[in-house]
Amino acid sequence: MPVTQISVFVENKPGRFAEIATRLEHVKVKILAFCIADAGDFGIIRLIVNKPELARKALEGFAESIIQVVVVPITEQVSVSKIANLLGSKKVNIDYAYTSAIPINGNLALILRVNDVERTEKILRENSIEVLTQKDFE
Repeated sequence: MPVTQISVFVENKPGRFAEIATRLEHVKVKILAFCIADAGDFGIIRLIVNKPELARKALEGFAESIIQVVVVPITEQVSVSKIANLLGSKKVNIDYAYTSAIPINGNLALILRVNDVERTEKILRENSIEVLTQKDFE
């Protein structure tokens, strides 16, 4: 089961991320990874959380969307370079990537938005690279 990413579309102004983080904190949802991207007057806040459904309820009123992403622990044996080279050699496009805000199962994790989640997970596993699931975040 891939990992759920919540993307929240917000006005690009002070306090918007604080409001989102506070809403999630109030319902005991942990932000495990996040990325904030500027798009002019608006921004996109991408979140990996421990309880995606509860987070969605807490974020009612915001424009948001859900997608599945691939999450890989970064270790001594599995570097960002190794993952990028492997996926590039298999013609997997990485639309964007970011890392976790805190260690997950003892390691920082690389979050990948790719053009084919199932195929990407299969390629990684066939090359003995661990792929996390949503259960690893709960």
